[in-house]
Amino acid sequence: MNVLLYTAKNTESGERLQHAIEALGSLESLIDCRTISDLIRHLQSPGPLPETVVLQAADKRELNALASFRFRLEQVFFVLVLPDADAETVARGHQLRPRFIAYQDSDFSEVGAVLDRIESRQVNAARGGIPRTE
Repeated sequence: MNVLLYTAKNTESGERLQHAIEALGSLESLIDCRTISDLIRHLQSPGPLPETVVLQAADKRELNALASFRFRLEQVFFVLVLPDADAETVARGHQLRPRFIAYQDSDFSEVGAVLDRIESRQVNAARGGIPRTE
């Protein structure tokens, strides 16, 4: 699995999120963006994005900045980590149409589980729907 990760630089929740993704057994590559300008550069590049994008909006300002990339993000499996569970924040997050939403204060084990499940589905699809045997 190839992942593009954006987390707020030098935050405890950002470190936890990165560790949860790095622990994936199926992780092939990780593009680690630590600034919003670096993320925007990746999202604006004409080439394809990695099949999975995980974005952690540190605050509502960053969440609003992501809105202009909604259609680009719809092309990939997109996980969004919200800064809080405020109704306005959650509604704004859903407008981006992520496949999964988590919150900064979680332990991110659910993000890892979702990414593992997505990888399993991609492997099954590549094998023509043959179930995985492990």
